Amino acid sequence: MQGLILEVTPHEIVACKPPGLASELPRDPRADSLLTRLRAQGYDDLRLVHRLDAPACGVMIVARTADAAAHYSAEIAARRWQKLYAAEVTTALPQTRALIGRHKAYLATEGRRATVVRSGGKASFLTIVHASPAPASPSRSHVLVHLHTGRFHQIRAMLAHLGAPLAGDALYGGSPGAFYLEHVMLAARPFATTAPRLWRAPVHGGRPQWSDDFVTAVDAQAPALLSEA
Repeated sequence: MQGLILEVTPHEIVACKPPGLASELPRDPRADSLLTRLRAQGYDDLRLVHRLDAPACGVMIVARTADAAAHYSAEIAARRWQKLYAAEVTTALPQTRALIGRHKAYLATEGRRATVVRSGGKASFLTIVHASPAPASPSRSHVLVHLHTGRFHQIRAMLAHLGAPLAGDALYGGSPGAFYLEHVMLAARPFATTAPRLWRAPVHGGRPQWSDDFVTAVDAQAPALLSEA
């Protein structure tokens, strides 16, 4: 876990959650999760201000004080956090590239599943900013998603609704195989500061090979995320 901690301050911990690990398990606080691993490193009084699905991985901020938690909750509510995700979808590049652009949907939660509905759901926004072929699976694509709202299973549900479900995501119609959804970049204002910061997830074993084109596209998003944070 030590290698997954990106930064520690008196106010927050920035970590890279591995795939397959829950962010938190409130019903069994002693079970394996990001929070229990951080506590095992000696960090107490931790407060989650956002979550990643257990199969997903990537950058997370964990508050260490009530004031920091309130700050981050307010920043998220005001949509000042700028979040970039990478995902592997089951569609080939021509079909995936046709989806590049801003998308809106209304999402409702039914049990442990999010559903796109015509009315009555929560307005949800994301932008597909880039698509590249998946080097290890030519019939699939890697997409970059700028997530503007943080609804339950939003990326998974919306991409499936657009006809590009995540590979390995059986819940939303994805084909068999490894699941890949990563929060690769976050621009946000740390507690007690005015200037935004940018955090990037380091290369790790749960990340599939990226094409050179995809690496370039990720790098190109950093200035825009910082400017909008």
